[in-house]
Amino acid sequence: MKKIGVAVLGLGSMGRTHVRAYKASPWVSFVMGYDPDKECARQCGQEAGIPATSDINNLLCAPDIRLISIAAPNDAHCDLVVRSLRAGKAVLCEKPMGISLDEAWRMLDTERETGNFLQIGFELRYSSIYQKAKEWIDAGLIGRPLNSHCDYSCNEGHLRDSWRSSSPTSLIAEKLCHYLDLPRWWFGQEVVEVHSMAAPNFVTYFNHADNHQILYRFADGAMSSLTFVMGTAETFAGDPLQDVLEQQWDDGHRLTYLIYGTKGAIETDVFRRRVRRWEFEDKPDKLHSRLVETLTYPKEEDQLWIHNVHGQNIRVSQLVAEGRKPETPSCDSFETMKLVFAAELSERQRRIVRMEELAPRPDDHEAVG
Repeated sequence: MKKIGVAVLGLGSMGRTHVRAYKASPWVSFVMGYDPDKECARQCGQEAGIPATSDINNLLCAPDIRLISIAAPNDAHCDLVVRSLRAGKAVLCEKPMGISLDEAWRMLDTERETGNFLQIGFELRYSSIYQKAKEWIDAGLIGRPLNSHCDYSCNEGHLRDSWRSSSPTSLIAEKLCHYLDLPRWWFGQEVVEVHSMAAPNFVTYFNHADNHQILYRFADGAMSSLTFVMGTAETFAGDPLQDVLEQQWDDGHRLTYLIYGTKGAIETDVFRRRVRRWEFEDKPDKLHSRLVETLTYPKEEDQLWIHNVHGQNIRVSQLVAEGRKPETPSCDSFETMKLVFAAELSERQRRIVRMEELAPRPDDHEAVG
C-alpha cells in the first residue's frame, strides 16, 4: 500500500486537531496546510509543525496529495469541497455540509459528477460512548427504539467578534447537527417532521440563537428531542488539580442522552464518563426496570470516547489510501443537514415543518439514493 499525502485547509484549533491525527496515521506520508492569508499560513504552519501555503492551487495540483481535509470556517466549506473534488481529490469536510440546502446539494452533485470520495465529519459516530449505544440498539437489547432525549448545556465558548459568534450559521448547523445526527444513526429511520423553538438570547453578541428546543418525529412514529443552552457559568480555570469534566458538571454543564425502547433504555453521560443500560420487564403489578450494565472510562480516554476526531481522521486516511468508499456516505450526512435546515425554518416561521417540504429535487433522486 502506498501512503498518501494530506492537505489540511484551515489551520485554526480544529485544523490543528486534523494535523495531529494525520501525523499519527500510518497511512499518511506527509501533511501540508493552507490558509488564504500568507502570514497566517506561515505562522500557523510553523506552530503546527508542517509546511503551509496561501496558494491553494499548489495543493490541488500536487499529485501526491490525495486527501483534502477541510477545517475552514463554515461559509467556505462548499466552495472548497467543490474545488477539491473537481481537482480529483478525496475530501473529508468538517460539518456543517454548507450553510444552506443549495450548498449541500452542490456538494452532492459534484461528488456524483466526479465519482470522488466525500465524507462529512460527523465524528461522534466514531466516539466509543455513542458507538456502544449503537451496538446495544442494533443487538435488540432495548427492543424497538421509541424515544430519545438529549440534554446539552455548556458555557459560552465562542469569543466576541470571532467568526463563530458573528457567523450567519446557526448553532443548530454549527454545533447541534452532531446531536441531531446521532438518533438518526441509532434509529435508522427517516425523519418526517420537526418543530424547533428558541427563547430570546442572553448572549448579546451572537448573530444567532444561543438556545434551542428541537423535537422531531421518525417515519415509524418514534421521536427525539434536544434541549440546548449555551451560557452556563464555568468556574474551572485550568487548575491541574481539578478534573475538567467533573468541575464542569458541577457548574451545571450537561451532555446526556436517554434512549428508550420497548425492552429497555440507555443513558450516555459525557460528564460522568459512563454509559448505562436498563432492561424492562412487564410484570402483573407494573413495569419493572433493572439496571443491567454500566461502562465507565478514565479521563485519559476522553478523546476516544466522547469526540473522536482523531480516530475518525486516521480511519478516513486509511479508507482513502486503500481506495475504499466513505463509511458515512455523504447522502446520509445530507439527510442530517436537511433536518438542520428544517429546524432552522421551523424557528423562523414558528411552525412544524414537514421534511417533505425539503424533498430532493425531482431530477436529482440519484444524488441522495
